[in-house]
Amino acid sequence: MADAKFTEITYDANTGGTIYSDVDLSFKVHPTTGDLLKTKNATVIKQSMRNVLQTREFERIGHPEIGSSLQDLLFDPMSPITETRLRISIETTMRSLEPRAIIRDIQVLAEEDLNRYRVKIIFTMMGQQTSETFEQFLYR
Repeated sequence: MADAKFTEITYDANTGGTIYSDVDLSFKVHPTTGDLLKTKNATVIKQSMRNVLQTREFERIGHPEIGSSLQDLLFDPMSPITETRLRISIETTMRSLEPRAIIRDIQVLAEEDLNRYRVKIIFTMMGQQTSETFEQFLYR
């Protein structure tokens, strides 16, 4: 899982900033070395966010703390109240499981005709100035 605990951390000598790197979850192979490709910085954090949102609480053996309760909320009636509950659950989960990201905003929008929620998380990486956007659909 792309998680802060398993991510390789190095420092950029030119900027003095932190570089997070992890295995690309597409498992693409470098054409000449045969090594798995790595992703860096915001992409690593987005991979981790996606994994956390798709994992139920207590689903990971040995790491029951990883995951969220989103699946339990997805089958509640689509309403502004459910959107708010999803947003709060996502915010709580991200703040506790993704310490590399400073959450700026979370938007949850019900798309009733498609039976899904659109989730948009705007965050800033620790030690960075620019904001990044992560989008994910949550299906019933």
